[in-house]
Formats: sequence, structure tokens, C-alpha cells
Amino acid sequence: MVVELRSALVPDLSVLSMTLQTLLGDGKGIPQHLRLRLLSVMHTPAGRAALRPMVSQPGRRRQIPSAVAPLTPVANLSMETQIDALRSNHNDMLRRDLVDIYGDRLPPVWRAAAEQPARWSRALGDVLSDVWEGPGRDAWSRSRTALDRELQRHETMAERGAAHTLLNTLSPRIGFERGAFVLDRRVRIPIGNRKIVLAPMISAPDSMVVENSDPVAVVVGYPLSGALAYWSPAGLPLRESQDALATVIGQVRADVLRLLIMPMTMSTLAAELNCAPSTATHHCNTLESAGLVERLRQGKSILVRRTPRGAGLVELFS
Repeated sequence: MVVELRSALVPDLSVLSMTLQTLLGDGKGIPQHLRLRLLSVMHTPAGRAALRPMVSQPGRRRQIPSAVAPLTPVANLSMETQIDALRSNHNDMLRRDLVDIYGDRLPPVWRAAAEQPARWSRALGDVLSDVWEGPGRDAWSRSRTALDRELQRHETMAERGAAHTLLNTLSPRIGFERGAFVLDRRVRIPIGNRKIVLAPMISAPDSMVVENSDPVAVVVGYPLSGALAYWSPAGLPLRESQDALATVIGQVRADVLRLLIMPMTMSTLAAELNCAPSTATHHCNTLESAGLVERLRQGKSILVRRTPRGAGLVELFS
């Protein structure tokens, strides 16, 4: 089977992927300092509400409505263009997507968005704009050389007649056989006579985005290995001396509050901070005595979560 391949630079796929994986706490391939910067700009209630449905689905393979990216990138697509499309998306695209995914049994977490899709789209556009104008644009710029090199690899392999080899070396999570992509060894996505658009992403190593709703093209966003190596603490936009929250409560405790955008166990928090559990416990005890975090039991686990006072402090110094 002859496939028509295209390549595209699509920063919104990377920004959305990094944002969701940071909120989920499973972006182990995203440098810690970058995750903290991502968390620091996702602080508006409307933005959190827009993102919440997408991180509330269990399992590794989450079905995200196509409405999160209204424009299908058959070629390079700027972040600003996609955000503008989101903010002006006042139609029923989201409702149709949700019916396609869930049928008549819409999960409660999606009901508010389905009732007011225009409001949801604007809020999502706003929070992605905040991420882009904060650490997202910088991370993308630092990775641009690696991204351009990957697009050159696409061109070289296509010229050599090795398109099928290319499609089977994007990620361990996806392969191509008999005219279809196979995701996670169980989900088959037939291509038919559609184009295939390959969009390398800067994100965690197990990220994968497959946009299958467009009649013209199937878009595959896959993680570019090593792209985030260009994000180094030495080049952080936010240096410790400029971190007002860290100046007030100390760097580690500031990092704890930023990480606790969602509850975590102490062991998970210690791993995120790259410190011993006893160190994480010490700082959490200090924050708890100030009313900034609290502990709660969930089954057999004890979780640490940020209190409204702690969330307010982060927002005040963001």
C-alpha cells in the first residue's frame, strides 16, 4: 500500500500533552523544573475546570475530544492560530465529539462543558495561551533544532522508499501494518485513502496523540526522543532569586505547593522533588502547621493536598 506522508510542526499538541501529563503527575520524561513552571501558570479556576475532564479519565489511553484542537494540521500550524480557533469555537463540535466517544452516557465531569461548549472552549484557549506564553514557547524554541532534524529524517526516509519503516519507528506504542495504525497493540485505526501527517512532539516518552476524526488526514503526534534535553535549569525563565513564593516560604516548600495542584502520596511527592521521603515529610509538616496543606485518607493511602489557603498563596505569587 502506498501512503501519502506529510510532516508538520504543531506546537499545540506538545503544549496540551505536557499540560495534561503534568497535571496527571505521570510526565516522568518532562524535566522537574519545566513541570513546576507549567504548574505555576495553570492557576485560574476556569482553566483548571477546562482541563479537569481530560485528566479525570482512568487508564493509559484517554479519548480526548477533537474539539480541543479545532483545526486539523495538514501542514505547520502556529499555536496562536489554534488558540484563536478554540476561543471562537461556538458550535456543537464538542457535543458531537462527546456523543461519538461516550454515546448517551456522558460522564458527569464533562456535563458542564457540554452544556456551555463556547465557554469551555474559551477557557481552554486561555489556559493553553498562558502555558504557551510562559514555559511552552521557551521549551518549543529550545527544541526547534531537534524538531527540524526530525522533519529532515521524515523527508530522507520517504525519498528512500522507507515510509513503512518510518511509521514503525515513531514510538513503541504505535505501529503500522496492512493500511492501519495499531495503538497499544489493540486499537486499530484504518487509514483508507487519507493522508498521514506526522507531528513530532516535545513531551514525555509515552505520549501519543492520534487525531482520527478528519476525513482528509490522520494526524499522529509522537514524542521526539531527547527533545526536552535542551531545557536546562541554567536557562530557566524563572530563577530562584526571582521566585517571590520561594523568597517567602523557601524553594522546596514553594515547589511542594506548586506540585500539589492535585493530591499526591508522600512517596510520589518526594520522587517529584527528587528528595528523601523524610525531607518531603518535614516540609509538608511545616506547610501543614501554616494551614497551607492537609492530609487525607483515600483507601489505604494517605494523600497530601493543597488547602484553599495554599492555592491562594500560589496564585498570589504567580
